[in-house]
Amino acid sequence: MGPGGGIVAVPFLKLVMSIPMHVAAASGLISTLSVSCGAAGRYLRRGSLVDVPMALNLEFFAAAGGLLGGIVVGWLKGPMLQIIFAITLVYGAIHILRTARRKEEDPKTGLTVSGLRRTLAFLLCFVAGIMSGLLGIGGGIVIVPVLHLVMRIPFKNATATSNFMMGLTAVPALCGFVARQQLDLSVAGPLAAGVLIGATLGARIMPRIKTPVLKMVFAIVLGLTAIEMARKGIVTW
Repeated sequence: MGPGGGIVAVPFLKLVMSIPMHVAAASGLISTLSVSCGAAGRYLRRGSLVDVPMALNLEFFAAAGGLLGGIVVGWLKGPMLQIIFAITLVYGAIHILRTARRKEEDPKTGLTVSGLRRTLAFLLCFVAGIMSGLLGIGGGIVIVPVLHLVMRIPFKNATATSNFMMGLTAVPALCGFVARQQLDLSVAGPLAAGVLIGATLGARIMPRIKTPVLKMVFAIVLGLTAIEMARKGIVTW
């Protein structure tokens, strides 16, 4: 779906395994890196799904935001991160649901993107990078809507391009966690192995699934996760 493994990994580590939020976020970035390696590689071999020039244009801003987010997260408490996480997921779910029945543009004949839209995309990718560094979710939760709604590329192309970008965003975002010794390899290692297998399988399945179905599943997963993360964050607060 393009948001990155952290969208499932971080809530699982925090809510099920009771791992501190900062450690969970660092492990989420590792899972995002694994998703990118497993899925983006297959998408690139297909040749038509990943818009590499667009990804590289936007990635500079996403990577800069990721580095900033990885530094700033050290100043925030765990419950605050959980609430921010939940708000971000709700944002993504609403925007994807709004476009669930919208007719897709052909990637070869898509609408021309204005300079204003490109500037907005740059700013939002910077925000996506910050969210990646703060929450460990890879930034795809923002990047997929940006690519689909702002840059006007088809949803499946947006998810594939997002997968390609997330690995590049995760590396600078990890720097702050590593510097604070919040990356637990005993947690992140097995997680990365499982995510790599799942991402490879997901990349094989995705082209065969209808786009409206992908969007609905995407939105439902985000909504349910947001509810639980917000509840836990508020209770802990």
